[in-house]
Amino acid sequence: MMFNNYLYEKAVYERHKDLQREMEQLRLLARLQRPRHSLRRHIAERVGIFLIELGMKLKQGARLEADTQ
Repeated sequence: MMFNNYLYEKAVYERHKDLQREMEQLRLLARLQRPRHSLRRHIAERVGIFLIELGMKLKQGARLEADTQ
């Protein structure tokens, strides 16, 4: 059996391409996972701000109600 250099190079090239595709998929997955944390943080911040503003408005309403009595 004779060693075929062309077939060997072709197999190495294809394996290299497969590894590159895998690495790119891993990079894409890593990039997708990052924004979720920042999105959660952003949502938590917005809910916190909303609750603080709501509390302030309720206090102002209680003060106005107490003043009118």
